[in-house]
Amino acid sequence: MSSKARKKKPKVKKVKWADKKWITCVAPRSFNNNEIGEIIGLEDTIDGRIVENLLYDFTGKYSDISLKLIFKVNNVNFENGRADTIFFGHQYTSDYIRSLIGRGSSKIQTIKNLTTKDGYIFRVTGVCTTIKRARSSQIDLIRKIMDEVLREFASSYNHEKFIKAMISRELDNQIQRVAKTIYPLSSSVIIKSKLVSIPEGGEDKEVPDDQFEIVEVDIKRSRKSEIKRSERINVKKLWQPKRAPKPSNKTRVPTSSEEKSSEEKPSEEKSSEEKPSEESEETKTE
Repeated sequence: MSSKARKKKPKVKKVKWADKKWITCVAPRSFNNNEIGEIIGLEDTIDGRIVENLLYDFTGKYSDISLKLIFKVNNVNFENGRADTIFFGHQYTSDYIRSLIGRGSSKIQTIKNLTTKDGYIFRVTGVCTTIKRARSSQIDLIRKIMDEVLREFASSYNHEKFIKAMISRELDNQIQRVAKTIYPLSSSVIIKSKLVSIPEGGEDKEVPDDQFEIVEVDIKRSRKSEIKRSERINVKKLWQPKRAPKPSNKTRVPTSSEEKSSEEKPSEEKSSEEKPSEESEETKTE
């Protein structure tokens, strides 16, 4: 036998269950330091783990049951059995995303890296859906509006406020407010976000309030006809299906041929009335 075959493989140390420990994960300050779950593992394997929760667990609203929040463990205190987390991103469920897109509508998607005011970088995926199928020029213009609103909003707020805007649908409303002037939209949703990088010394802080300023964006349209055509669009007409016209109760106006026939009939009646009178006169003379 060769020397390679004689060499024994190194023994792998088996991990005992007694060496593992349950660790309670705590949400960041912007989420009020709520307990979001427990994970088990060794001291070296817990850091960097992912914990998923629903927004419903924080708000208690049934409308938030389709939004998943993703947290990442970054600081572990193995002795106390607690671990701090950071917001790593969010994502809507696949069935909710499929429900946004209907037959005969246009899907407009954009993926963009955004830098917040305090240096955090997020990769954000936004989707807008129209009521009916839009033209390619309108789709390009709406995508440009989405990029501009996202960039302006991220640069004017810290990462805690930016996260709050994505989760509370404030950022969706800001996009829809501007994009609906190009073509009527059925939905505008930030379906996914991911934390790309953290600046040195970055810390989470509590969000004082939920008030957001309106972001004004100046979009240079390529043609004036796009503005005029979009303003003429009737949203109610697009939503409601076409119905058959109702029968009118107005009296029907007779045509010219019918008027002539009606004029001829009385003249014939008069001639018939005159004939018997002539016959009566002849009998009298006899």
